[in-house]
Amino acid sequence: MNDFPYLLVRAWRSTGTVLDVAMALQVEPAQVHRWIAGIDLPSAERVGDFTARLQRILYSSATTARP
Repeated sequence: MNDFPYLLVRAWRSTGTVLDVAMALQVEPAQVHRWIAGIDLPSAERVGDFTARLQRILYSSATTARP
């Protein structure tokens, strides 16, 4: 769970906006900011699902960046 905020920041940087990350996770953008800041974290059972979604974002942006 310690790498969850890091994955959020990486996804944010790869998509360009917090809104895109929030839409992928189906949460409000303010919640993404809270998770990045460490103020709040999702429940343990949701972290696995969110991590998988973030990794898909990162993988898809990496494959589209390659020629």
